[in-house]
Order: sequence, then structure tokens, then C-alpha cells
Amino acid sequence: MEKVVSLENIIETFNLEVINYNENLSKEIVLSAVHKPGAELTGFIFENSTEVDNSIHVFGVEEINYINRLSHKELETRLPNYFSHSFPCIVITGDLKINSFFYELSKKYNKAILRTNTSYELFVKDLRKFLQKELAPEIVVNKFIFLEIFGMGILFAGDRNAIVGTCIELLEKNHRFITDGLLNIKKISENEIIGENAYSNKRLNRNYFLNISEVEKINIVEFFGIGSTRNSKKIDLIVKLEKWSDSVFYDRLGIDSTTQYILGIEIEKLIIPVRKGRNLAIIIETAAMNMRMKKNGQNPAKYFLEETQKLIKKNRKKRIGDNDMGFFKALSIEEFQQKFNFDIILGENKLNNRFITSTNIYKPSLEFSGFYELMEENGEDKLQIITDSEFKYLEMLDENIRIDILDKYMSYDFPAVILLGIEDVPKYFLDIANKYNQIVLYSSKQYSELYIDLLEYLEVYFAPSITLHGVMVEVYGFGVLLKGKSGIGKSETALELIHRGHRLIADDMVKLTKYPDGRVVGRADKVPYFMEIRGLGIIDIKTLYGLGAVRRSKKLDIIIELKELKEDEYLTKADYTESTISIMDTPFQKVDLYISSGRNAASMVEIATMKLRAKKLGYDSKKEYHLKNKILREIEEVEMEKNQEIMNKRFKNKEEE
Repeated sequence: MEKVVSLENIIETFNLEVINYNENLSKEIVLSAVHKPGAELTGFIFENSTEVDNSIHVFGVEEINYINRLSHKELETRLPNYFSHSFPCIVITGDLKINSFFYELSKKYNKAILRTNTSYELFVKDLRKFLQKELAPEIVVNKFIFLEIFGMGILFAGDRNAIVGTCIELLEKNHRFITDGLLNIKKISENEIIGENAYSNKRLNRNYFLNISEVEKINIVEFFGIGSTRNSKKIDLIVKLEKWSDSVFYDRLGIDSTTQYILGIEIEKLIIPVRKGRNLAIIIETAAMNMRMKKNGQNPAKYFLEETQKLIKKNRKKRIGDNDMGFFKALSIEEFQQKFNFDIILGENKLNNRFITSTNIYKPSLEFSGFYELMEENGEDKLQIITDSEFKYLEMLDENIRIDILDKYMSYDFPAVILLGIEDVPKYFLDIANKYNQIVLYSSKQYSELYIDLLEYLEVYFAPSITLHGVMVEVYGFGVLLKGKSGIGKSETALELIHRGHRLIADDMVKLTKYPDGRVVGRADKVPYFMEIRGLGIIDIKTLYGLGAVRRSKKLDIIIELKELKEDEYLTKADYTESTISIMDTPFQKVDLYISSGRNAASMVEIATMKLRAKKLGYDSKKEYHLKNKILREIEEVEMEKNQEIMNKRFKNKEEE
């Protein structure tokens, strides 16, 4: 039976004020989505749109301001098409008042209007959570152990003995237990399912127990504390542990994986082989962190490999110009177009004379309906992106209205307009763009595919900084940049330093920013707190070792380059050499450390940093060493002279005898 929730239940739960009371209040809600109206308010009709017709519509500040700007005639023209959609109700959020004529029209077309003083963001968040929970389909299974690891919900299946031992080790590492055996799985959205401890739901006498054998179990709360448990979690990954087989090829973790369907949702599944000597807990932790990176849109293994190869070939160094107002930079459309290989539709002769001066990217929405308040506040001098959906809306408008709207839109001083995924650009659009001397570029990529790439590139470009390949750590309060060729052991050295109580700033790509006071400060160029260890994968230092093991940024004090020591140089090559290097016109002490299998690189980094600290305090170990050697030599010379005198006296006495 399909689960439903009544509109009356929602009104009671959220204490909503009913402004227009009609038969819609008894309507049953079957969809957990919440809709934010946009083009519909202009009179545009979405054919066969499940979300528009079946979701609760919520008005925020933007929608209320738009309605309030319309005249009675415009409301009478546009709103009938909007009210023709069969959505159950409209909720007005916040304390703004809406046009009274809007209420009159809603009564005329028999639409329920509700109001809440809660802000739009908070109300939508709470409403979605409520609907997802009430409408979620569910099943109960009893063949999994379910844990939360680094924020990822992981179902364990396969070799029971391996799973139990691994889970106990993971719980000792402060991960959280949800259930063993009875698991209630709910589908709360089109692409998300959660798992709940079904023992707790049934109020049985065993909420959090791990079955060691058929007759033995342990109480998780008693052994690990209540903080080691939680009642439910989103299911992100299935891990099957199976006995190692030499005849099976096991791909690298995070590169390839299989999937399994649960309640119609495809969940990634990893098959991890078990053999003596493998640390399964660390492998599972890595799998969890790898999955979290994927949820953020990145494949960690591929991402780090590609970025490392790029940075080995060429360090991306960008000199930041300055003027009377401080740091300033402008990116020409010509360089921007070449970077992303955009096709040039209009304005080829203007590419070198137009500039992007900020990282902001603007995508017009209500502007094409004549609402330019948002554009004038924060979008008129920004890079513009237009997709096929905007053109579909323009095509619905009367020709004269469309021309007037585009005339107004193109009159703004944009750096450039980028068209995405539009096969045939209408002539009227190009004519108006050409009239206002706009630059029009084109890409066949979709908006969601290109937007993040554009934003990341602009953020890197406009930062008053450079990006270097290396690892930055804080050692004894000093910012240390570890450099060296790929594979020399920079990350492994940094990991051992973290084990010793030092802190990670950034791994792989270090962003160095020069402040007006002359300080050069380093931070992670992209994702902070993550580290790549060869043979282990991507690990999250903040989660593994706590907040005390990381910090967001640190002033750079010393650069240490790790170099390989060849076998034939072991007795002749100096372990430690010093020099000076300049970064953004700022000098830094540089130390070359020659490492080999017999030398501990982490200890050598600590010693190099302690030497720097001693120099800062006025103590130079090299000078002190030579001074003490000189004193010792002088003492030895005095002693030798005394001994020689004694020997001479003895020799003389013997001769006299």
C-alpha cells in the first residue's frame, strides 16, 4: 500500500496559518519533494510535470517580491495558468506581506494558501525531512551488520568471522555501530535510502548487540559507550568481505566496483579479499573516505593521479599584479576562451579587450520575465551562462515582448555570454547580442558539467597566490613545506609527523598566498585535511586523528626538499645542506635532506625544524659546535704541553741518575 500524508497533518505539525480554506486541505500528499516556483509565475505551463503538480509550493522573498511588483492586469493574465496546475497548496514564508489581489485570485481558482513566520530555508528543510520520513517505503532484512564510518553508512556482508573482527577494530577506532541482524531499510527519496536499528523500533531488549557467534554476543554500549552507537544512517556503500583467491583479479580500491539494488536504488558494492596480514579496518576506512569523495563528485584515485601528473610537469605559478588599490587581476576573454576551448559565435575581434574581474558566474532566470532587481544587485557585470531551458521559455513569449526583454538584458555590460548545449541559436538572439556588441561563446557541455570547472578555474586565477606541489605541515609551531620528486615519500613523512603530534596543513597541492604585511601563508588548494598515501589510498587526517591534527592555514617558515641518497653516496654525501630560496620575492631557508632506507625522514625534518627554532632564539648549533671544538682543541693542546713537560722532567731525572 502506498504511503500518504494529509495536508491537514502538515498544517497541524508545522502550526501553519490557513488563509484560504477549501477542500484541498483534505488532499493526500504522496510526493516528498517541495517545489520553489519560477517560470510558472510568469504564466508558463509545464506539461506533465509530476513535481509541479503534486508538490507543496513554497514562496520565499524572491517570489513574494516578484508577485508584489505585478499589476492587477499582469496578475490576472499570468496567475490563471499557474493556478491551473494541480498542486495541493501554497505556503507563504517569512514576515513579508504579499499582494492582496493574489489572495483574491487564489480564492477564485480554489487554491489553498497557508502562511508561516519561519524563514524559507528553515521551513523547506524541516518540511522535506518530515515528508521523507512519513512517505518512505521500507523493508526489514537480517543478513547485514551496519556501521557508520567517517560519516558513511556501510553495510557488511560475506565472511562472518572477518566482519566481526573488523567491526570490533573499527568500533575501537571510534566509529559507530547501528545494528547487527535486524535492519529496517527505508527509501526516503528517489536516490536515497536509510537503515535503522529495527530492534530499537520494536523496543526489544537488545538494541545494540554484536553477535560474536550463534550463542555469544557483546553489548556495544557496555564495551564502547553510548557515543559509539546511532539509531539510523543513510546507506552509502555495501562491503562484502570474501576469502582471498589467487585465481581472482582484485582491482585497486576506488577504481572499479559493482553495484547492488535495494528498494530500486543502486548502491555501490565493494568486494574486498581477506587474507592473513591484511589490515581490514584501515582498508574499510579508506573505502569509506573514498566513497565520501565520490559523493562530492570526485573519484579520489583518478583525481589525485591526474592532478599529481599535471603538477609534476609544471607548477602552476601565477604572478599577481598590484595597483594603488592593492592586489588586482583581470582575465581576458581571449585567454578564458582558449582555456575552455569555447566556440566563438560573436565578438571575435573583442576577445582581447573584454575582461573578467571576479569569480562570480550568473545564470538569468526571472530576468527574462522582466524582473531585473536581482540582476542589478549582483549580476550585471558578471559572466553570463544561458542554457536551453531559458531559450524554451523565451520561445513561449510573444515576439514583441521577447525582443523587449532581450533588448533590456543585452544592454548590460557583460564580459561575455556563454551558451551551453544549444544546438540552433535563434537569429533574433544573435541580432540583439550583436546590436549591443556582446561577446557570445558556445559549448556543447551541459551546465552541471561545466559550472564547477569554470568556478574552480576562476577562483584559482583571481587568488593573490601561487600553487606548489608538495606537503605542508606544522612542526613545533613552524610552517614546513616538504618538496621533492613524486614518490620520494613526502606524504609518508608527513603522516609519521602527524603520528608524532604535529599537524597537517595541506597535501599534494599547497596554495601559498602573500599578505600585504609580507607573510606567505599556506593552505590546501582544494579539499583540506585529505592525504594520499601510496598503497593505502586517500585518507582524511581530520577524521582519523581529530581536529588537533590539522589546521586550516599556517605561515610558511622553512622549505625542506627530500632527495634520494644513492648507495654509493652513503659515506660521502652530506645528510643536511642549507641554502636560500625566494617565493613571491620573499626569501626562505631551504634545507636539502638526503634520505635512504636507513634514515628516518620524519626525525630529520624534526631536527631541521628544531635547528631553525634555535636560530630564531639566537642559538646557532654549527657555530656552537665549532666554538666547542676550538675550546676542546685548546684544552687538549694545554694538556699535551703539560704532559710533555712532565715527560721531559722524568726523562731528565733518569739521565741524572
